Amino acid sequence: MDIIYLGILLCSIAFAIVVIYISLVLKRLADTMKSLGTSMGELEKELEYITPQLTETVRETDKLVDDIGEKVRATDDLFDSVEDIGVTVNSLNEVYSEKSKTLSDVELEKKMKPFVGGITWSEAAVQLYTKWKATKRKDKNELMVQQTDIVPVKTGREG
Repeated sequence: MDIIYLGILLCSIAFAIVVIYISLVLKRLADTMKSLGTSMGELEKELEYITPQLTETVRETDKLVDDIGEKVRATDDLFDSVEDIGVTVNSLNEVYSEKSKTLSDVELEKKMKPFVGGITWSEAAVQLYTKWKATKRKDKNELMVQQTDIVPVKTGREG
């Protein structure tokens, strides 16, 4: 019978060790949960502060996206106009190609003579204007050099 009592004693010691180990594990788990609860409380407070700012940022971003969308739609007409210009230039090139095939070189030269003359005279006018501006600037520089010897005028307030 002593062996049975000894076996029961050993089982009860083993049970006590298991209970102590489980209680230590549960204590550590409770401490971890308490720490997690504190951290979550702090996080909640910070989110209460951040959430209105994030909401306002999202609203401002929404307004900005709408504004950008309106501006992009406003440029659609500009791109349509550029496309129309491109179509017109292509049409003119096609017409010019067709007309130049039907005209002889002499007829083409006769028809182009007024345009060439206009271009020549406009180039001459631009060169004259450029020279006139250069001369005018040169005169200004000479006046500026002459004005370097400035003599102070007596106003009567000296002394």
